[in-house]
This record gives sequence, structure tokens and C-alpha cells, in this order.
Amino acid sequence: MPVADLPARAGGLHVLTAWGRDFARWWLSGLRDAAPARWREWAEGEARPQVTLWGDGDCVVCRLVSAKGPTETRFALPLFNAATLDLWLVMQGVTREATTIAPVISRELFFLRELSVPKAAFGALPKILDQEIVRRTPFQLSEIWHAATSVGPESGGVVPMCHWIVRRDRVEAALSGLGLASQDVDCLAVADAGGEAVPVIAFRAVSDEDPAWALRAVRLLAAAALGAVLLGLVVFEWRQAGVAAALETAVAEARQAAQSGRDGLDPAARLFAMKADVGVLAVWDELSRILPEHTFLTETRIADGAVTISGFSADAARLVRVIDQSPLFSGASLTSAITPDANERKDRFSMVFRLRGARTTPARSRVAP
Repeated sequence: MPVADLPARAGGLHVLTAWGRDFARWWLSGLRDAAPARWREWAEGEARPQVTLWGDGDCVVCRLVSAKGPTETRFALPLFNAATLDLWLVMQGVTREATTIAPVISRELFFLRELSVPKAAFGALPKILDQEIVRRTPFQLSEIWHAATSVGPESGGVVPMCHWIVRRDRVEAALSGLGLASQDVDCLAVADAGGEAVPVIAFRAVSDEDPAWALRAVRLLAAAALGAVLLGLVVFEWRQAGVAAALETAVAEARQAAQSGRDGLDPAARLFAMKADVGVLAVWDELSRILPEHTFLTETRIADGAVTISGFSADAARLVRVIDQSPLFSGASLTSAITPDANERKDRFSMVFRLRGARTTPARSRVAP
């Protein structure tokens, strides 16, 4: 593949990814709007809990927002650490793994830049931000944390954004003042003009970025699919067990009929007789072995131990002797005169013979009225 085609292919992949993301959001939005209100209330009943914490003098204030409502607790600063936070979360009925921890630090620690990013480039936003750091700032990527947040509505396909940049050593110092470290938190937040905490930099991806109702719907569909598969397996096993039981019953009846010597026309007895007779595949195999190469068949019938064949041969008169010499066949005879065929340039023949040792179905005697 030419090197010149790589940028075009990469751009096409980003466009396809963005289109798929937009389609998924549109589909989920339509599903949510179409769902009954009770269903939406049930699906949205488990939002991901979030804890914001900040320093207030010699105390650390922890505020938990969950499905049960907001809860706020103050801890003495010397006694607060990650273990205390985990224990407090357990007491509130949530777990650390299912909770987002967002410490609020001073806005003055951040270096801010304004960006205008095309909406179509959102799929490559992390790479764009890294290039901005390398080319337009004196910072090294290994020394900082950075991310971008939108600060206004889209205009002409372009979204105004704020690029948040903070040195790692400053963040570690700020978190140390709260009794925590960077590995104890999920993101960094700042206070807005109204005093509300706004997450600006995420340290790790949140496992449930999709809405809670979407996650619960996916889990419900997955459980339904698994239940359907298990139900199908149970039904299949039940059906196979029924078939096996029916076959066992038929075989038992056949054995009983064979032992009691019932009439040969009985289906079960006829089944045993058929097992004793020569199979169709054996007949075909023997015919293909003994018939000359200049002979081919157009019709073959096997019924009641008799085989009727028709076809063309360069030496049709000799076929009677050839078939009689077979250890599997006997009593070969022509059923019609041998006639030459101008199109095939061979003789047309039709004959009948019997299978050696084949059983015949006895005819029922008729009583004259």
C-alpha cells in the first residue's frame, strides 16, 4: 500500500468511528424517548455515585452524590486518608470501585489555553492535545496532566474548548494536603463561579461512561439472550430425549414381534428383514464393479429383492451372463428386446434379476366369497 494512502485511510477510519458514535447516541436517545416513563425511572435508578472532596481549614469535606441523594461529611485533616475514605464509602452503602473520586483543587494551579476544535476531529482529540503540548508549550508530557473541556456551544462545526494543563508535582502536593495521592482519585475538579465542582482532567477511564439506563438495558438484553440460549438447549435436550424414547419403544416392539413370529407384513418385523437384506449402496457398488465401461444405466429400481435396470451398452446380450456370474445377483433375464439406438450408437436394454438370499414379501391368501 502506498505511503500516501495512509493519511487518507486514517482519516476515513476517524470519520467512520465518529459516525458510529453519533449513530449509537442517536439510537440510544430514540430508545430512551420511546420507552415508557416507568421504565426510564427504573433504568435510571442506579446512577454512578460521585464523591467530591476539598479542604476547608483543618477539615476535609466529602460530598457523596448517589441514588439515595447527597451526603456530606467533614473529617479532621490529620485523621483523613484513603483508607478512611474507603471505610466511609462502605458505610454509605457504595464501593470504591463503583464510585468516582474527584478532589477539588485550586484553579490557580492550572495553565489554561483556548482551543477551537472541529467536531469531526473529536475522535483524535487526545493526539491533537498532545501535539499542542509538544509544539506550543514549554511543558513535557511526562511532567504534566492535561485535558480539554468545552466552554461554549458548537458554531459552524467548531467547538470552543479550554485546554487544562497542570504539573504533576503541584497536583501531588495539593492532594497530599488532603491526605491522598494521585492513585487514590479518578479525576481532578475545580470550582466554578457558583461553587459547584466541575471535573476537568480524568486520570482513568470510567467503565460506565454510557448512561446508567443504557447499561442496565444492555445487561437486561444480555441476560435475556443467555436465558433464551439456555431455554433452547433445554427444549432441544427434551425433544431429543423424546425421540430417543420413541426409538427405544419401537425397537423393543420390533424385538418382541420378531421373537413372537408375527406376520412378515408387520412394520417392526419388516425392519429386521430389511437389515438382513442387501443394501442399496451394496447393489450400486456391485453394479459399478461388474458392468463393462461401455455400459451405462438410465434407470434402476430395487423392490422386494428384485432389481430392474435399463440403459445402453455396446454388448447388451453379454450382460445377462455377466450379472449371473456375480456372487450378489442371480436369475438375470431381459424384460424386452434389445434395440439399437442411433443417437447413442449402442444397444438399448432392460433386464431384471434378483438379489441372492433376498427375502420376498409373502402374498396374503384371498378367500373366495
